[in-house]
Amino acid sequence: MTVSDAWPDVAEVRVEYGVTITKELPESKFDAVVLAVAHNEFLEIDLRSKLSDNAVLYDVKAALDKSTVDGRL
Repeated sequence: MTVSDAWPDVAEVRVEYGVTITKELPESKFDAVVLAVAHNEFLEIDLRSKLSDNAVLYDVKAALDKSTVDGRL
């Protein structure tokens, strides 16, 4: 699992939530991407290009065009 977000302090997130985050999105392909924040940095990325074959893109914040995601709240 990779958790990426450029905004929060890495050490603070690790202590507060027990999660290790990365500031930069890796170049690798993912089986699933969950967009959990609507930061402009993420909205400017073609998240579909980050998906492997048969992967899913889930948009928790309903920030992406509905036709580009596999599920949303």
